[in-house]
Amino acid sequence: MARISDRIKAGFKVGDAVWLYIPEFQPGLSRKLAHMWHGPFQVEAMHDNFRVKLKVKDTGYRVDPWVHVSRLKPRALFPKRPAEEVEVAEDDDFDAALLPEDSWERDVGNDEYEVVKILDLRWVKRTRTSRRTREYKVKWKGYDEPEWLPVNPLSCGALRYEFNQGAKARARFQVMQAGDDHPGV
Repeated sequence: MARISDRIKAGFKVGDAVWLYIPEFQPGLSRKLAHMWHGPFQVEAMHDNFRVKLKVKDTGYRVDPWVHVSRLKPRALFPKRPAEEVEVAEDDDFDAALLPEDSWERDVGNDEYEVVKILDLRWVKRTRTSRRTREYKVKWKGYDEPEWLPVNPLSCGALRYEFNQGAKARARFQVMQAGDDHPGV
């Protein structure tokens, strides 16, 4: 209740941008997921400290323009962008060729291991969701045995792309071979 009284004490002025609380929501949607604050609307007139007329024409909303201030909250104002232009001198040109060769080193954390190669792909059906997910058989650097891992924890996008392209090519090749073995052709 204190928030409402603080809002009423602060008041709204003509021209302020505000959000309007509309408690109704579309049938079929849950109240939890529905958007209750609509707008922003502009304050067009003030009747007294408690009633405000909003500019709702041409907004697509079909609501009564006169609303109580308890159904309003002010829209956050953002500071204007700086208008100053930055002057860059001619000698401030950034050239990658002038950088030393060892200026960028890959940051491999303690918990991150390097993938050498992706060996195989399989589809696993999860029982809880009954969705099929991809798992890759991964060969790690410094380890002998490969491991099956889902896609999410893998950070080797380039290797996955190469493997997927090769898998498509292998599948096409197998289809062509299967067609050659067909006796009726």
